[in-house]
Amino acid sequence: MSEKNGLGRQLVRRTELEWFFKEASSRMDPSKENWTRGSSSGLAPESKLRDFFIAVNHRMEAAETHQRQLDKRRATGFNVFDLIDPDENKLSDVLASLVNPKGVHGQGDLFLQLLFKQLGLGSDARLTKHATVQREAPTYGILKYRRRIDVLVEAGVLLAIENKVDSLEQPEQVKDYMEHLHQCTRTSPRRNILIYLTPDGRTPRSLSLTKLKQVQSGGRLYCWSYQKQLTQWLNNCRHECEAKRIRDFLSDFIAYIESALKRETESNQETEANEY
Repeated sequence: MSEKNGLGRQLVRRTELEWFFKEASSRMDPSKENWTRGSSSGLAPESKLRDFFIAVNHRMEAAETHQRQLDKRRATGFNVFDLIDPDENKLSDVLASLVNPKGVHGQGDLFLQLLFKQLGLGSDARLTKHATVQREAPTYGILKYRRRIDVLVEAGVLLAIENKVDSLEQPEQVKDYMEHLHQCTRTSPRRNILIYLTPDGRTPRSLSLTKLKQVQSGGRLYCWSYQKQLTQWLNNCRHECEAKRIRDFLSDFIAYIESALKRETESNQETEANEY
């Protein structure tokens, strides 16, 4: 499919490129009997290939000019996350801010409601309106009581988010967190949930297969991927958000996930494959 730029010149069709490389490959193969200039086989002569390259160059220049004009108005290549290159802790700060009803995004408990809805908890404002959000929440009541949960939300239910972007799970980490959440809700019965967030949605190593199935089927553990579940939530937030500045920020966050964190996922998968 072709399209036109602001100067009225037509961009290169994909079919034209496919035709060119197919024909050029055939012409430049010395093993072919028709490897001659302007042969009777009907292949394009050298002059036609030269004309093709000239046309491609003109269209590329036109496309680049159009892109520069577009970027003056829309800055399509700008992404705040590319500039700050956030680490794991900074991304946890972003997540904590988004789910905080008192966050600077100004959307109240909207984003937290959407998160609850995606988890199947409904969107009851009585649960989310006065939620409290804590970063690096310490664990207690368990043997390893000095661990710290990345994000902890108290909103009728106890929701923890453990964010793993470029680091591996520490020994028994998720197992300890789930025990901590269980201890927290013993005296005040309520649901407790842990989102284990990674670029590829991998499962924690500290839980046996039997225990993993048990807590997942019971709705206590969700293994979320940045690429899938988190992006879905961010898209929902962007769609419902009223502030353009925050919508733009969410768009940048999503684009960052789809580029930088996708590369991180592929790198991790390659490393794991090499280990075996």
